Amino acid sequence: MIEKIRQRLFAFLKSDKDVPVLAGFSVGIYMFLLLYSRNLGMYNSLVQLLFYSCYYILMPVTILFLGCLIIEKLKFVKFKKQFLFAGVLCFFLFFIIQNNDFGFSKKIALAASFVIVAILSFFLKKYYKIAVVLLLFMAVLNIPSVLASVAVITFADKGYNHPTDDIEAVKFKNNPNIYYIQPDGYASFDNLKNKLHGYDNSAYEDFLSQNGFTMYGDYRSNYASTLLSNSATFLMKHHYAANDIELFNARGIIVGDNPVLRILKNNGYKSHFITENPYLLLNRPKLGYDTTNIPYSEIPFLGGVLAKNVCSDLKARLDEDNRSGGHNFYFIEKFLPSHIHNNKPESLGAAIEKSEYFKRLNEMNLWLKELISFIMAKDKNAMIIIGADHGGFVGYDYMGQSFEKRTSDKELVKSIFGAQLAIRWTTEKSREYDTRLKTGINLFRTVFSFLSEDKKYLDSMQENSSFMRLENNQGVYKYIGENGNIVFEKI
Repeated sequence: MIEKIRQRLFAFLKSDKDVPVLAGFSVGIYMFLLLYSRNLGMYNSLVQLLFYSCYYILMPVTILFLGCLIIEKLKFVKFKKQFLFAGVLCFFLFFIIQNNDFGFSKKIALAASFVIVAILSFFLKKYYKIAVVLLLFMAVLNIPSVLASVAVITFADKGYNHPTDDIEAVKFKNNPNIYYIQPDGYASFDNLKNKLHGYDNSAYEDFLSQNGFTMYGDYRSNYASTLLSNSATFLMKHHYAANDIELFNARGIIVGDNPVLRILKNNGYKSHFITENPYLLLNRPKLGYDTTNIPYSEIPFLGGVLAKNVCSDLKARLDEDNRSGGHNFYFIEKFLPSHIHNNKPESLGAAIEKSEYFKRLNEMNLWLKELISFIMAKDKNAMIIIGADHGGFVGYDYMGQSFEKRTSDKELVKSIFGAQLAIRWTTEKSREYDTRLKTGINLFRTVFSFLSEDKKYLDSMQENSSFMRLENNQGVYKYIGENGNIVFEKI
């Protein structure tokens, strides 16, 4: 068998017959499988599958095939191999440079690469089939990763999308408009006061206090990333960083089908997702919200910056909702103050990262004051929730450092999970319901119990613990226990 394959391979390489279709297919299928082996969770919609099939496979196949036809028609056959050599390598380099950030101008890199390939094509044109074989071989190497990802999605246990009690049958006695404002990576009130942070946030806290907000100083997230934290919050249930959640299904839960949106809908609410950029919409999940300020038609397939003015979009949404009436839920996402840089090469060092984080936090404070003032002027009975997704990772050199190994430093652990929570309740009865509100997983359970005036739903509170998946197959660890104590228990 191996000998036959070897003989056919050598026969293919020695043959004078040109293969423009196979040449285009080789570079296309490699890029297609590479994309899906690494990022299936971001590109798993049907429309994306069709687009990338056409872009990575059909486009090079068509161009190389038509190019060879034109060369033959013009009787420049002696340049066909040179064209195929240059075509395969130029497509490969174009796709690689387009999909990676090398820290320098992509246009200059592409121009330099194409010039080098053009020169090489005069000397190495007869070897283009070697590139075809290598690309097909590398494409095959990506198949197991793609199949493994598909298997995770296909056979995942979807039981996490159902609460442990009958809270989906809850009936609200009070129906204020609910504004869930999520600052990305905003540290908790307690964290900002500790030695690691040492940030004076008193002016902002005074603003919240004057406007009737209850501040939850030791609030924290249950997970260390936006996707994992938000998916648990909207599920009102732990998923323990399950692979299918982490890699593939988080966006579909957060902006798609989840118990929180189902409960709101059952109580007559319309829901609106207003965000600064399409991070949670990238894989175009089936939308569970009635409206969003970023329609899928505006989301680019090939990167590019899409930024929305959240305040302007919310104002337009409120004007329309005021005319139509009814009860409304707004999930408002702003990607500030964010967190320190993700990776080591980008890091400016712990001290500078901390300083830059505080600059963004100050900017976020100004933004929040403006937004809250606007909401309260428009909607005097509003319930406003300011709930961050996780901490800012202040104290680390870079965010990824926290996933590399466990730490016994309590303040560093709290820097990962400690997140801001402040709620403007509609009545003073909130203290009867929020005494166990410590983490995001119980946020909406507490809110719904308060709105229904039914404390039975508090009997099924989830464990107020925080979990983290460490890299290099180290596993998932419980970092903070129910009572806020630092633990290291492998799950």
